[in-house]
This record gives sequence, C-alpha cells and structure tokens, in this order.
Amino acid sequence: MIRELWKKLQAIVRLASARNGKPDALDPVEVLSIDYQNLRRLAEQIGAHAERAPYPHVAQRLRQIASEKQKTATLLKEKILSLGYDLEESQPIIKSGKNHWERMVQDLEDQKNLETSVLERAVRLADEAPEISALLRKVVATQLPHKEILLDLVARADPQADQS
Repeated sequence: MIRELWKKLQAIVRLASARNGKPDALDPVEVLSIDYQNLRRLAEQIGAHAERAPYPHVAQRLRQIASEKQKTATLLKEKILSLGYDLEESQPIIKSGKNHWERMVQDLEDQKNLETSVLERAVRLADEAPEISALLRKVVATQLPHKEILLDLVARADPQADQS
C-alpha cells in the first residue's frame, strides 16, 4: 500500500516538475499502470454508485459507463502485460457522497480529472513512445461521452434529495 502511494506521489511530482521547466522523461509502462488503476477505480466507483441510484434508468446508464470504463482499463492492462510487465492489483478507494447528487458530482469531477491527466501524459509521451501516446489518446476519446452523460445526470439529479 505504501509502495503504491509512493509511486503515485512520484508520478504527481514528475507531472508538476514538467510544468516548471523541462519535463522529466516518463516511463510509458508506469504511465499505463497509473492510468489503468485510475480507470479501474473510477469504473468500480461508478458501478457502486449505480447500485445506489434512485431510478432504474439512471442505474442502467451508470452500469453502462462502468462497463465501458472496465473494458478500456482491460485494454491498458493487456498492453502492460504484452510489454512483459506485471501489475499490482490493489483494492481501489471508492469515493462517495451523502446523496445521489453528491455521488454524481464526485463521478463527474473524477471523470474530468481522469481525462485531463491521461491527455497530459499522452502529449508528453508523443515523441518518446508514440504507440503508447496513441493508445492514451484513444482512451481519452472513449471517455468523452462519459463526461457528457455524467453532466446530464448531475443536471437532472436533485441536490436537495436525501436519498441514500
């Protein structure tokens, strides 16, 4: 657990240093691993939120998003394994909220952060690892409809609802 947190912290520091001068080189496999873990975590979070959704049609949309995210995460995992590396699987931390609206806002925020970080790393890897960069750009493209759906669900959710 501490090793995993250390790796995430190092990745964040590297990204921050890239904004303050010449960027450090990114390890493409490390990038894939981080993005895999983030996608997997968000897929599980949205799936958990689907189970608590107040309406069946909302639950169905959330389950669809979670399934698509899991498929995309599996693509990243397969790429990592095909490069001869192993993945450390850990139990992801699922964020929640006191009601449906808060959970949808959390999912939307996490979705935006995921898209931004994946795209940022794709751009930084464009020269040194174009194949990985292309894969990450494909991941971002598959995520764009999710943001729109989550925006719609947030807009329709009642922030005053006390439903659990």
